[in-house]
Amino acid sequence: MLKVAVFNLKGGTGKSTTALNLGAAIANPKRRVLLIDLDGQRTLSFALGMDGQAPTALDWLTSEGLFTPLATSTKNLSLIPGDIGLFRLSAESDLFAGALSRLTGFFDVALMDCPPSLSVASVQAILSSDRVLVPTLCEPAALRGFSEAVALIRDERPDMPIEALRVRYKPRLVLTREADDLLIESAVEMDYRLLHTVIPENISVAESIAVQKSVLEYASNSSGAKAYQSLAKECSKVWKVA
Repeated sequence: MLKVAVFNLKGGTGKSTTALNLGAAIANPKRRVLLIDLDGQRTLSFALGMDGQAPTALDWLTSEGLFTPLATSTKNLSLIPGDIGLFRLSAESDLFAGALSRLTGFFDVALMDCPPSLSVASVQAILSSDRVLVPTLCEPAALRGFSEAVALIRDERPDMPIEALRVRYKPRLVLTREADDLLIESAVEMDYRLLHTVIPENISVAESIAVQKSVLEYASNSSGAKAYQSLAKECSKVWKVA
């Protein structure tokens, strides 16, 4: 099972939206995808219409024995919902190794939606992952958070593969083009891969969250849905997912 942490220190950079729609696009009849909502805000769980359902990520991390994630409306896409108790999660030992091992063999890809902080959940998820996906806006404040996130990941896992994803992309803005240049220039220095696919600013993506569906299910012909389908193809190739 490939384990991917979706992380950024800055909030509002599309982590939950990316986890949801990338997961929905990667899932297919031969590929089982698991979404894990590690954020006490539970945006990912809400976006799937499953906030408040159990068992939750807190149950998964703090219990032993068999654990069955919840099926979503998308075939071969499952969810471990978030829990407000994750805000208070503390640990003196690794909670993730054992919890993830109980899922091995049942899923091909696990996308862990991390909170925008150096919480226990975020740090242990990153340490337990095979790679990290960092969504970012092409704006000055967002790029600062992106740089700090990459630096912190490098401090913990120097050899961790990191992919950067540009979301809510507005190609006509000068600010966006300047941000592109900075991301391209720093990719070599900071050792991350800037994904070719960009996710455009698209109202259908926002609307799909409101109606609690993936954008692929809500508006399959929208530019947002097509972008996430392209992202799934690129990530599957980069991640070597069969």
